[in-house]
Amino acid sequence: MRKLLEIIFVFIKIQLLSFGGGHASIPVVQTEIVDIKHWMTMEEFSNLLAMDELTPGPLAINCATFVGNRLAGIAGALAATVGCIIPSCVIALIFSKVYKKFYENRTFMALLRNLSLMVVALLAVTTITMCMGTFFDKGIFRYQNVLISMLSFFIFMRYDMNPLYTILLGGILSTLLNSIGI
Repeated sequence: MRKLLEIIFVFIKIQLLSFGGGHASIPVVQTEIVDIKHWMTMEEFSNLLAMDELTPGPLAINCATFVGNRLAGIAGALAATVGCIIPSCVIALIFSKVYKKFYENRTFMALLRNLSLMVVALLAVTTITMCMGTFFDKGIFRYQNVLISMLSFFIFMRYDMNPLYTILLGGILSTLLNSIGI
């Protein structure tokens, strides 16, 4: 029971410190789960993010559910999910009231615009974190992963490919390269 309460409170804390949606919250989740709590290694966390991208639904909730499940099974998954949802629901209710009241206030609107800068910074940190976890495996540089990432990015941008197909193509290429020992 104590472990479940700890999981709930950790995810409440993560959500209270996260701004900008699922991807922007990844550095906060990583710091708490990998660096502070040591519930996962960076490699495990990177794998979790890869699985998270393949599953439908909100990234932050899926991530919480996966971490909770790894720590304490189904009860842990439920605890982490509840901890992830509670702050968002409470803040959304409060924000909807405040937004209606201050919609025409210049200072309030400027604050909202400036928060977007923080979100961009968090997304940059997320990108760098995911690249480091993908390009370096146990301290070994994986040039294949760099090539697959560059090829996937090129195909995605050049041919406007559906992100799901791009991810699947990257997975297939990675599997093929690993099976032939490259």
